[in-house]
Amino acid sequence: MLRKALLATGFGGVLFIAAFVVLGALAPDYNSIRQTISEIELTALGLGQRINFFVFGLLLIAFAVALKRELNGGRVGRLIPLFQFVSGVGVIGDALFIHMPLHLVCDLIAFNATLVVLFLFVWRFRGDVRWKGWTAYSIVTALLMMLFLTAFGFANHLGGPAGLLEKMATVVRTGWSVLLTARLLAGVRLDETSPKQQFA
Repeated sequence: MLRKALLATGFGGVLFIAAFVVLGALAPDYNSIRQTISEIELTALGLGQRINFFVFGLLLIAFAVALKRELNGGRVGRLIPLFQFVSGVGVIGDALFIHMPLHLVCDLIAFNATLVVLFLFVWRFRGDVRWKGWTAYSIVTALLMMLFLTAFGFANHLGGPAGLLEKMATVVRTGWSVLLTARLLAGVRLDETSPKQQFA
């Protein structure tokens, strides 16, 4: 039951997205297409978004504990939970520091740590028949995140749909986490106790 409870925190991104969508729709004068998720913190419903960030950060940290248990040691097995933990700390920082430049620093920590986690999983999935296709899926997810975030940076300066692009990066990453969590709850293991089989 403890294992399942810890793994279930991997669905935390779904709650985070649902909360900021609702808050964004209700916040007066907030434009979900053009404004960032963090800008909800500066509206009348700002406290709700700060709580949303804080709770999501705690769930990311709890999922780091779950991943540490699932990976069962090894260099990658230590690094993945570490950077997952760092991403959670960054998101909690977004809740605590709502003004620049500290908020931007927390954003960068959270997003970059997330990208590191994805690329570490690329290494972990490589050659493991239990996770066939996940090496490519993890690379595609990381590249899409970087693409959306790069486009977000340009749109943020040029007055384009920055909010939408940032939210797309979040959705892409959450989709990966949801599928990973679902497979782990279904019984697919991440540990390396069984020898890996290389694809032909």
